[in-house]
Parts: sequence; structure tokens; C-alpha cells
Amino acid sequence: MGAATDLERRVHRVGVGIVEIIPDETGDRSLQAIKDNLHNRVCALLVAIIAAAQIADIVTTHRALSGRSYVEDNPLFRALIVRSPLAAYAVKLLIITAMVLFVLSRLHGKYARLALAIAAAISLSAPLLNFDLLLH
Repeated sequence: MGAATDLERRVHRVGVGIVEIIPDETGDRSLQAIKDNLHNRVCALLVAIIAAAQIADIVTTHRALSGRSYVEDNPLFRALIVRSPLAAYAVKLLIITAMVLFVLSRLHGKYARLALAIAAAISLSAPLLNFDLLLH
């Protein structure tokens, strides 16, 4: 009997409890990064400039190519535009949209603004060059 009392002394009863395991946040934060970047006025303005420049590029390119006096210098885009101008412009817009979304989802603050500013400058160059060609 002495052994049972020693065992009883070593065993302590504990109350029943509930353990809740909460996993660490491992979700994709890219959607939140896009929202945060677009709430920044400079980022939103740069995205709008990129979109407007791409539309202006499509309009001026289409105008120049429809006159038959100009040809597309970009060999990849030329191959697409010969087959289907609408498909070529759609592919161009999808690629640009994907790139802008990638920047907005992966970069934050000044890095996002810098990348978008570079993209806006490059985007603006094409319609400006096209417009200059159309004037001469």
C-alpha cells in the first residue's frame, strides 16, 4: 500500500483546458500591397499615366500603320500585328497590366514609385515618338 500512496503523491490532477493553435500568417500579402500602393496618390497617378500612355501608343500606332506609309519596327509586335491588330493590342495591354500589378504587389513605398516612374517615362516615349512621326 505504501507504493500506491507514493504514486498518488507523484500524480497531480490537472483541470481540463482548451488549447487553441493559431497558425502564423503565411497568406499572400500581395493584394494588400496593391491596395496600399494604390492608396498612395503618386503611385495611383503613375499607374494612370502608364494606362493613358499605353492607350495613346495604341491609337497613334494604329493611325500610323493604317496609313500604309509606316511599318512597325518591333519585330515581335510586327508579327502579331500583321496577323491580328486587335489581338496584338490586347496582348500588349495584358503584358503591361501584368507588369504593373507585379510591381504594385511586390514593391512598397519609394521602390514602387521609382519603378512606376520609370515605366511611365518609357510608356510616354512611344506615343510621343509616334505623334512626332505622324506630324512629319
